[in-house]
Amino acid sequence: MEPILYAITRIALFVYPALQVIAIVVGIIFVISGVTDFGFDLYFIARSIRRFFPSRNWPKLTLKRLQAREQQKIAIFIACWHEADVIAHTLTNAVEKIQYRNYDIFVGTYPNDPETQVEVDKVARRNPHVHKVVTPDPGPTNKPANLNYTFQALKEYEKQTHQHYEILMTHDSEDVIHPYSLLVINYLIPRKDMVQLPVFPLEVPLREFTHWAYADEFAENHTKLMLVREFTGGFVPAAGVGVAFTRRAFEWLHLQQKQVFSSDTLTEDYELGLRMNLEGFRAAFVLVNLPSPGNKKKKKHRSTDWVATRAYFPRDFWRAVRQKTRWNIGIVLQAWQNVGWKGGASIRWNLFQDRKALVATPANFLAYFVFAYFVLYQLLQYFYSQYMPPLIVKDTLLWYLVVLSTFFMIWRSLNRAYAVNKIYGFWPAVISVPRVVWGNIINFFAIVRAVFQFSSSRIRGKKLAWDKTAHQVPMVEMEEESKDAGLAAEAESTLVPLSPQTMKRKIKTAIADFKENIQSENEDDRVDAIYAIDRDSGPWLFPDLVRLIKDPSWRIRAEVCRTLSFLCYSQVLPLLEKAASDPDWTVRSNAVRAIGKLGDLGEHVLLKIVTGDDRFAREAALAVLEHQGFLERNIQRLSSPDRGEVKRGITFMQILEKNGHSRLAHAALESFLKESDGRKSEAVTR
Repeated sequence: MEPILYAITRIALFVYPALQVIAIVVGIIFVISGVTDFGFDLYFIARSIRRFFPSRNWPKLTLKRLQAREQQKIAIFIACWHEADVIAHTLTNAVEKIQYRNYDIFVGTYPNDPETQVEVDKVARRNPHVHKVVTPDPGPTNKPANLNYTFQALKEYEKQTHQHYEILMTHDSEDVIHPYSLLVINYLIPRKDMVQLPVFPLEVPLREFTHWAYADEFAENHTKLMLVREFTGGFVPAAGVGVAFTRRAFEWLHLQQKQVFSSDTLTEDYELGLRMNLEGFRAAFVLVNLPSPGNKKKKKHRSTDWVATRAYFPRDFWRAVRQKTRWNIGIVLQAWQNVGWKGGASIRWNLFQDRKALVATPANFLAYFVFAYFVLYQLLQYFYSQYMPPLIVKDTLLWYLVVLSTFFMIWRSLNRAYAVNKIYGFWPAVISVPRVVWGNIINFFAIVRAVFQFSSSRIRGKKLAWDKTAHQVPMVEMEEESKDAGLAAEAESTLVPLSPQTMKRKIKTAIADFKENIQSENEDDRVDAIYAIDRDSGPWLFPDLVRLIKDPSWRIRAEVCRTLSFLCYSQVLPLLEKAASDPDWTVRSNAVRAIGKLGDLGEHVLLKIVTGDDRFAREAALAVLEHQGFLERNIQRLSSPDRGEVKRGITFMQILEKNGHSRLAHAALESFLKESDGRKSEAVTR
C-alpha cells in the first residue's frame, strides 16, 4: 500500500505547479462570472421589492381580461423533418386544448419525408385549423429555410382565401402548447412586437438527471434572467417555441433582407430576437400564472398553471450534448460571427452573459479537477505525508478567490433551487443542487464539441447541417377543457336553414334573454348576454347595445366594442372613435379593430385618430393600419396606373410615417421613390 501512496504523492507533487496556475485562472473566471450573475440577481431582487406594494393596486392579468380582447388571427409555424412519431399527437393535442378560435397551424414538411406528411394529413382532414406545407427542396435543408418557405406559403394562402394573419408564432413538433398561450399573446400584441412565453420541461422521475438538468436551467432563466434582460433594456432572445411576432416586424425584416429567418445560423430564433432588438422593435418576456379553473386536484406547485410551453428534453447524455452543441454554435459562435457586438451597453452586457460560456463552461469542468486534488491533498496529508505542499494558503490570492467563488457557488445554488421550487416543488429543488455537477459536465462536452464543429466547418468552408434532436411524444394531457373547441362544432350543427316562423321565434327568444340577463347584478351574465348577440338579433338589440358603450364596467364596454366589430355597422363609427380613447387598453383595442373592419370609412377614421393628440389611441389605430391589411392595400395603390390611387397611397404612407412613425410606411415610400427615380432615369436615357 505504501508504494502506491508514494507514487500518488510523487504524481501530486509533479502536477502541483500546473494545477496551482489552473486553480488561479479558474478562480478568476469564477469570480468574474459570479459578479456578473450576482448583479442580475441584485437587480431582480431590488426591482421586485420596489414593485411589490405598488403592484398590489395594479389590474391583474386575469383570464377574464384575456378573453375580453378581440381575437386577432394567429398563424403558428412548425418546421418538421422526420417527425412522424410525434407531430400527429402534438397537433391533435393543440387543436383540442387551445382556448382560442382565430388561429391556424402551418406545418412545413419536405417532399422526401412522406411519413411526416401522412401524419399531418390525418390531422388536417379532421381539423381545418391545420395546413400542410411542402417545401420545394428535399430535406433536410435547415430549420430557417423551412420556416422561410412556410412564411411564403402563408402569404400565398392569404391571397387565395382573402384572409390576413396579424400574429405569427413558432413552435416545435414536440411541444405541448398551453391552452391559454394564444390568449396571452393576443392580449399583448401589437403593443409588443415580440412576445416570448417561458419554456418549462415536463416533469419526469427525479432519477432522470439529464432531463432535470434542463428543467433547472429553464426554471432559473425563465423566471428571472429573461425578465431582467427585458427590464434592463437588453434584448429578449427568442426561444423558437412559444414565441410570437407582429406581422409588421416580419414584413419589415422581409423588406430589409428578403428572408425573415437567417439561414446562416443554427439558432435562427436567438438571432431573430437579437436583430429585432437592434432594429428597435419592442419585446417582452411574459411570466403568467393562471390556475386551471377545472382542476380539482389541490397541489401547491403545478407547472401547468404557468402559461408556458412544455416538452420533453433529451434524457440521455449524448443526445443532450448534441442539442446543446447546436445551441452553443448558434448562440455563442455564429451570433458573434454574424452580428458581432452591436447595440448599446445593455445589449452588449447580455451578449457577454451569453458568450462567456466559451470560458466559464471549461472553467467549471476544470474546477472539479482542482477540487479532486484538494481532497486528495487533504487525505494524503492526514494519512501519509506531512510534507505535501498546500494548494490553498490563507491570505493568498488563491485563498481569496476560493472564498469568493464558494460564496457565489452557494448563492447560485440557492437561487436555482428557489426557482425550481417555484415551478416544480420542494424535492426537485433540493436535488437541483447536486444536479449542477451533471449539468456542468454536459455543458463542457457540448461547448468543446461546438468549438470543434464550428472551427472544422470554417476550415473546410462547408455549411453546418441541421443537427436535429430526436423527439419524444409528450404523453401528458393538459387538464383544461377547451370551451372554444366545442363552439366550432356547435356552430357547424346550427348551419341549417330556418323557416321564417322559426327565425322569428329565435329572434324573439334572443331579445327576451338579452333583456333579462343584461339586468343581472352578475357581471359575467351581462357579458354573456352581449356575447350572445348574433347577426339576426343584432338589428333589434342595436339601440340597447349602443347605450352600453358608456357602461362603468370595462368588461361591458370591451364586449360591446367586440360585438360591434362582429356586426360591422357603419353608423356606430362616431361612438367607436370615442371609444378609441377609452382609459382601458382592452376597450381601446377592440374599438379600433371594429373601426378597421369598416373598409374605406374605417381607414379614414383610423387615419384621423393617428393624427390626433391621444398617444394611446394613436398607437392602437396605427397597429390596426399596419396589421389588418390596410398597409398592403396602399402599397398596391402605389403601383396603380390610376394617379388618384397613387396619390391616395402616398398620403396614407406619409400620415403613418409622420404621425405614427411607421417604419413600414417609411420603407414603402422609400422603395416607391427609388422606383420612380429609376423609371425617370430610364426615360431620360431613352
